[in-house]
Amino acid sequence: MNEIVNKDLLRELVIFAIALLLAVMFWENNILLTSLLVLLYLTRQYQWSAKGDNIIYISGILLGCTAEFIGTYLGVWTYSAPLFLNIPLWLPFAWGLVSVIIIRVSLPFIES
Repeated sequence: MNEIVNKDLLRELVIFAIALLLAVMFWENNILLTSLLVLLYLTRQYQWSAKGDNIIYISGILLGCTAEFIGTYLGVWTYSAPLFLNIPLWLPFAWGLVSVIIIRVSLPFIES
């Protein structure tokens, strides 16, 4: 892999680490964490947008939330601070962001 790809991968992993750190620090504050995750995604999109990112983001939100709704409805797992349909408000935005990151980290390995 070339140096540009390595920088892109590192950037995506740093964004993932920031999102994870935000979730660990602010999971009890639904509104704050939701705002921070949306801001992180918007910043990422503004600086390093790639074709299809928004479609991946929305797909990640929809598919991730579907699994979360089913899991919490059936009692497979619960969240300590649910706000919307038994899940935290920030969780759909985390699913969307992580979906984009997974695709962007995986693509260079698939295309090489």
